Amino acid sequence: MSGASSYERLGTDRVGKLLWELGSQTTFSLLVYAIYSITDVYFLSVGIGPLAAAGASIISPVLVALGGVATTVGAGGASVVSRALGQKNPERASRTIANTFLIFWAAALTITVLGALFIKPIVYVLGATDSIAPYATDYGRIIFLGALTSTGFSTVIRADGNARYSTAIWVIPVAANIVLCWLFIMVLRMGVSGAALATVAGQAISAGMSIYFFFLRPNRSYQVRARYFKPDWSIITEVLTIGLPSLIRNLGASAVIILTNNLLRVTGGDAALSVFAIVNRLSSALITPQTGIAQGMQPLVGYNFGQRHARRVRETIRLSLGSAVVYGAVLCGLCLLIPAVLIGLLSRDSAVMDEGQTALRLLALAYPLAGVGVVVAAAFQSVGRARDALLLTIGGILVKLPVLLVASSLFSLNGIWAAGAVSEVAVCVVSLVMLKRFFAQPEENEALLGAPAEPEPAVLPVGQAIGSGPAAE
Repeated sequence: MSGASSYERLGTDRVGKLLWELGSQTTFSLLVYAIYSITDVYFLSVGIGPLAAAGASIISPVLVALGGVATTVGAGGASVVSRALGQKNPERASRTIANTFLIFWAAALTITVLGALFIKPIVYVLGATDSIAPYATDYGRIIFLGALTSTGFSTVIRADGNARYSTAIWVIPVAANIVLCWLFIMVLRMGVSGAALATVAGQAISAGMSIYFFFLRPNRSYQVRARYFKPDWSIITEVLTIGLPSLIRNLGASAVIILTNNLLRVTGGDAALSVFAIVNRLSSALITPQTGIAQGMQPLVGYNFGQRHARRVRETIRLSLGSAVVYGAVLCGLCLLIPAVLIGLLSRDSAVMDEGQTALRLLALAYPLAGVGVVVAAAFQSVGRARDALLLTIGGILVKLPVLLVASSLFSLNGIWAAGAVSEVAVCVVSLVMLKRFFAQPEENEALLGAPAEPEPAVLPVGQAIGSGPAAE
């Protein structure tokens, strides 16, 4: 199948089929990474001890922030690329890809320098105790030095309709990562440094695969020429504006983790931080499919919005929301019923097992609604409504941080574990209100697209269709 036919399917094949194909591929990719993530914690916990796992967990906000940089340029670039391909403008897609790489390299280099220079004070700001800080420092220094390799631009690859390669760019590096993690920790006894080196090695493989895809692969949908690497400030501005909600979301997640670590340090010390290292990593892995649904949805929404297929846009968002809620409800039930079995996959420590069951049950109460805000924000990004995505993301952070502070002061450890569920109710309500408002604003939706490249009399303008109901396709 040619590159063109791959992305043109986004506007012709059944929405349910495409969403399953893209969402399942994305979810599988993320699950592979989640498997690595929990395997990493298992090797650290069993091969070294709970404090080593806690040290790596202390650095997790750094990994989230690095992911935020990658997701910012990835989500912004993918939105521009999807709409450019939908509007039959491969040159703009090519220029966007080149500028996306420029943005990421500049940001990653800055993070590398600052992180390597200030690693010791950083780990204490992140919530480390004196006994955990040495592990966090060794792990974090290597992670910072490897920041330049911390993305493969899988989101932009999916914008080309190439779900298989997008999956491969996760599966192959993560498989190598898991093998290296086992080798470095369990066989060579390299400690937390071995875990960090395995992570960076996997990232380097992913980065190499992305360079092949965009610049060396035959039958590309676009040709990225050397002259396109000259900064195009209009494209850079659009990519950063659309991707900004992803950065804020990741930075907000980092802020929540940092605040949680510091509250746990005061409330429960090393023991509580060790529990959080296990339960938070497990929880993140379990809800991965909700992120996979949202990311799989994005190229489908962006392309069809560019094509003015409003009914397909609405159907994609509706199916994505339903899938995320149903999955979250099933997962919540599972965690309530067998928390000990799930935690036992990662830790053999009796103290972690005892407190971890309560923590996981309370964290799981957030799962049924956790995907709603993620899907709605991703939909806004896909159609270029960066302001709405940003407002939703910032609003979520402004809810979660004070709820966490109040809950911890009133209910100690249990309040910290349950704070997420309270926050998600508010975020869900706001998300659905904003989505309804989006469907009711035909003029603003039409303005995002401008005049169509070619008249298509069989399809109503997207603004009219979204404002008035389903359109013929």
